[in-house]
Amino acid sequence: MNQRTVIGLDIGRSAVKAVAYAEGKKYPLSFASAVSLAIPITLEQAAVAAELETVTVNGKDYFTGETARLQGGATMSAGLSDDWIRGDEYKALVMSAMKRLGVLCVPGLADPYVVVGTPAALFAHQREELEKVTQSIVKGEVKALSQPLGAYLSFLLDADGLPLKDNIRSANGRTKSWAVIDVGHFTTDFLLMRENTYIESKAASCEGMNVATDHLMKTLTGKGYKVSLLDCEQALQTRTIFHFGEKDISAEVEAALSHVAARITAKATALLASDAASLDGILLAGGGAMIMKDRLHADWQNVKMVERPRMAVAEGYCRYGKSVQLKRSMAESKEPAHV
Repeated sequence: MNQRTVIGLDIGRSAVKAVAYAEGKKYPLSFASAVSLAIPITLEQAAVAAELETVTVNGKDYFTGETARLQGGATMSAGLSDDWIRGDEYKALVMSAMKRLGVLCVPGLADPYVVVGTPAALFAHQREELEKVTQSIVKGEVKALSQPLGAYLSFLLDADGLPLKDNIRSANGRTKSWAVIDVGHFTTDFLLMRENTYIESKAASCEGMNVATDHLMKTLTGKGYKVSLLDCEQALQTRTIFHFGEKDISAEVEAALSHVAARITAKATALLASDAASLDGILLAGGGAMIMKDRLHADWQNVKMVERPRMAVAEGYCRYGKSVQLKRSMAESKEPAHV
């Protein structure tokens, strides 16, 4: 029976999300996608805390996550470019995720089955390179999928990697159709599965929540606030900023969110308006799902959020990996015995 450890790994530009499954147990993980060159830390307690979040890539030590933000002075999330998988930042985040899973005592990390992904618009020309780069770090088998497909699979498959029949077919046997809008930090990704068939022309990406972060930072800087991009990312959720005391910036946040929401809505309309009414649902995923839900639902009443939208891509990747392992186990059990 195939018992290989499975890891769904969503290396986002705002946060790294991972879901590992091994020996009947699930291990979720999330940390900020911040990376900086490591510096010496003299205080023992702080040094011990930083060691967990320190990795070595190409002979250089890097802080990741909160240590990068606090000790390394990282002022923004990593990898806000199309080719970031070629750089040390991506490798550092993958390595950090694997190190943290090791600390969680996840078994089978020496040879796991790992599923990773890219934005929809980059998938075709980055898939092979992404698999190669990731495999050089995880040392296991690596499969790349598009990010919105991961969100779709979190909805299509159950926790054991088996198809959820009610999400695939209607009571009268009709094969259902779904769209996905995955609102991430770097990109918002779109996917259309017409009768469970991938529609190539509808796979696309547009701006993500970083546009709102940039807009908010420019607005606050213009008002004399000294803030970083990471401060502004957090402010999109809290609607406050700390500047000589905590300040309410609800109006500025709403203006920034409306700015990016208008772009996402325009792209969604261009891609899906002709299909929306005939779909069983439009699934929202990603860290910005809650922000977009009401805005999109005003036009399309079949918009619905997937469960735990921020973790949906990693969860879907893990469920896909479990499905692959299940199929392999079934194939092994059918092989004739050798005398």
